Amino acid sequence: MKRFFLRVPLLLLVMLSGSLVVQAEEQPVSILAQRIKGHIHPSICQASDGTLIVVFKGDNVLLCSRSTDDGATWSKPEPIPASAKRPDVIREVKKFEVYPGTTDTLPDGRILVTWNYIADDKARDGYYERALLYVISSDQGKTWSDQRLIGPVDGTHLGAVRHNVLPWSEGRWLLPLRTGPPRLYDHQTGALTTFPLVGPDGVQHEFQQIVRLKDGGLLAMGPVLLHSNDEGKHWKQITGFPAVPDQRDNAEGRYLTVLTDGRVLVTWGRGHQNRGLSYNLSQDDGQTWDARRTVVLLPETPVTARYYSARTIQLDDQHVGTVYMNRDGVHFLKVPLSRLQGSQGT
Repeated sequence: MKRFFLRVPLLLLVMLSGSLVVQAEEQPVSILAQRIKGHIHPSICQASDGTLIVVFKGDNVLLCSRSTDDGATWSKPEPIPASAKRPDVIREVKKFEVYPGTTDTLPDGRILVTWNYIADDKARDGYYERALLYVISSDQGKTWSDQRLIGPVDGTHLGAVRHNVLPWSEGRWLLPLRTGPPRLYDHQTGALTTFPLVGPDGVQHEFQQIVRLKDGGLLAMGPVLLHSNDEGKHWKQITGFPAVPDQRDNAEGRYLTVLTDGRVLVTWGRGHQNRGLSYNLSQDDGQTWDARRTVVLLPETPVTARYYSARTIQLDDQHVGTVYMNRDGVHFLKVPLSRLQGSQGT
């Protein structure tokens, strides 16, 4: 296969296997620079004052790091104290785990963090519980509330929130769950209602990220990409989506970002051995995609693509920022949107 090179200042573009490989001057910044393993799962959001907040798992506690300079420097990761506490509804067992969820900015500016407290006593009497918990910060991630429980439903805990919580109407939150259909949660009353999300094939998928588009429509990204223009009552499948998961991925290693100008960005990797960060922009609210415009950054960098990594948010009109992990730590990459325009090349 021929390789095509286009030289422009500070940028080398190489067309390889239908993707545009970009070796740019931007370099990742390490939020945590040490060997890691297990369910680290970094998540990122931006507070109303511009502060960037990244939350990931430490030693059975959630850690929070903050940046006030668009990701150029990061504070030392500090524990979120309530995340290390066993909730009263879970009995004490020897084998337990704090399992991270997501970090989100709510419409009122507060920061929401979700996670699971997992208690495993299956070897003794089959006991296994996965309580869904959350905390709130009202000061851009400096301090946090006490933990609060979501559920259970009919005596069963809800388990993991795999993708970001979507603020809904009347103060409710839409929770995309690892198991079962999404749920609408009223954090004032504690009420939970099922949000059926069934595609045209009649299948209720799991592991779905649900985002609201600028025009008010919805995208749901699971094994297939779905679109709804009636608040989720009906869905159609989007064809030609470039970030299709393989059988090992279950869709956790991909992330949709709705930009303020209405375009939709998908960031993804491929399995455990992925090299680089892949980006593709849809120009029309995610309705059509062009796989030839996929851009790959950091092509020689390993990225642990499954389970929340990588995740991208918009920083300003000109930049996005991606948090990702590998065995050497948790890292952040600030990327000019101009880098992600793509080119069909010839």
